[in-house]
Amino acid sequence: MRSYLALLGAGFRRQTTYRLALAAGLVTNAFFGVVRTAVFFALYRERDQVAGLDVTDALTYVWVLEGIFAVVWAPWVWEMAEAIRSGEFLVELLRPGDPYLRLLAFDLGRTTSVLVTRTLPTLVVAGLVLDLRLPATLGGLAWLTASLVLAAVVSFQFRFLFGSAAFWTPDYRSMFMLLFPVLWLASGFVIPVGFFPAGLRALVDWSPLIPLLMAPVRVATGGPAALAVAGQAAWILVLWLAGRLVLAAAGRRLVVHGG
Repeated sequence: MRSYLALLGAGFRRQTTYRLALAAGLVTNAFFGVVRTAVFFALYRERDQVAGLDVTDALTYVWVLEGIFAVVWAPWVWEMAEAIRSGEFLVELLRPGDPYLRLLAFDLGRTTSVLVTRTLPTLVVAGLVLDLRLPATLGGLAWLTASLVLAAVVSFQFRFLFGSAAFWTPDYRSMFMLLFPVLWLASGFVIPVGFFPAGLRALVDWSPLIPLLMAPVRVATGGPAALAVAGQAAWILVLWLAGRLVLAAAGRRLVVHGG
């Protein structure tokens, strides 16, 4: 356990050192947050609700998603795949301990850094300037924090599965690029899932994409927090099993490209 905690701390320190990237990320979040805020203000100018969401819900959705953008779509998404491609990943399989847990601990350290240095300031500043529906009690804040951390775990598990494609093909980016537009829309990042047609919304609600983005939004806006967090935990278990099966299969046929 101490080694995994050390990896978590190392991941946190590594990500925190990128101060220029942090500043650039905050500016980018602010810019797109303002643009999307203007779009939703225009949408709600002539109506009070859209698909059961009022303007406060919509603005909370915008700024929660901007806050966790770098957690979900992490800048280091291809690091594992590139390590597999170069053969460096073989070292991970030879180190003592569980390679999946080691990768998770280090990645969670990095995403925790992002949550502290980007998500928190983004939500605090947006909450001071705009009327957002954020938790106002310690219990509500605890549920939101738990949901954000679980979203970070789900994000790692998706990146692990996509990166594992490099075990079988050098063209590991192609599958992600083919699926990315669908994931981008179905995850609720382009528009809230509540805006989807009923059939599509029901389908997406049972997918692992909800724990990635919309679960923290629903917790923040006063939805059933226990249900949202339980759904995230359930999908983490499913994706955990999928990741372990992929890693076991990959370990039996690892090919070190180029030698």
